[in-house]
Amino acid sequence: MNAEPQETNLESPASIVKRKKALNWRDPFKRMLDNPVILKELRGRMRDRQAFVLLTVYLGAIAVFISIVYALLADQSSYGGWDPSFRQTVGKVIFGAVVLLELLLVSFIGPGLTAGAITAERERQTFDLLRTTLLSARSLVLGKLGSAFTYMFLLILTALPIQSIAFLLGGVGLGEMVVSSVMLLVTAIFFCTLGIFFSSFMKRTLTATVSSYGALLSSFLFIIVIFFLIAYLEALPSKTGPVFELMVSASVWFLISTNPYLAAIFTEVILVEEQSLFFTKNSLFSNSPIYLPSPWIIYVVVYLLMTMLMIFISIRKVRRPDR
Repeated sequence: MNAEPQETNLESPASIVKRKKALNWRDPFKRMLDNPVILKELRGRMRDRQAFVLLTVYLGAIAVFISIVYALLADQSSYGGWDPSFRQTVGKVIFGAVVLLELLLVSFIGPGLTAGAITAERERQTFDLLRTTLLSARSLVLGKLGSAFTYMFLLILTALPIQSIAFLLGGVGLGEMVVSSVMLLVTAIFFCTLGIFFSSFMKRTLTATVSSYGALLSSFLFIIVIFFLIAYLEALPSKTGPVFELMVSASVWFLISTNPYLAAIFTEVILVEEQSLFFTKNSLFSNSPIYLPSPWIIYVVVYLLMTMLMIFISIRKVRRPDR
């Protein structure tokens, strides 16, 4: 008897490659762990006692600060009678205090984790050995940055239970939680990238650290400059023309939105007064209302663009041979 031919289901090489690429895009976490630098840095960081000490100090500082704020507000409970509106005010104050303190701590911790990422390899005289391997400059920079950002993400995640205390008191919505988390993540990745950026240019860790924190402290000086600028513009005569007022309002609004602390404060003010998370129609120096995006939107877009630019420059600098 003649045996019937069996059908074989063989995939073409092109379809196999296409299917593997689809699986790779569906599993970004696995692709991230394929970077040997991330694995090495994460294992070394999480096995070190310093990581857990920093996590404890971070949560302890937030808890102590919130306890002080809550105690001060509790003294006023006899005047407010703990009515619902007063409880909502307490919840908003506690939530805002936690977010601002997290922004401050994340801003200071981020550069400290990455300022010595490249310079430490130069000081240990292992940078040239890394460059002789198959590891590309892109994998080296992204690996160092990815390990630091993963630890920063852990810090932000562990503070969420403290933020949730505000939900027990009321006055805080889901939108505020999402916006604050996005701003914290963008701030973390930006300041980690800032440390990598200076570390790729400097030859000593101390110099890179001082440069990173010098750029950080300039943001606090920038707040003072903005307040002096607002006071000066408010003192100008009102007969300046509508076009000039619109240009000044848009420019000052952009400067406010590029500072993490001012962006968070003004975003909360807009949410409370106008119940809007995406735009405002109140102008700073113009009598006619104009629609401006909420500060957190400008902040996220500008800082993500600056982060990508610093990553690109850092990769180019690491790829370039030392002289």
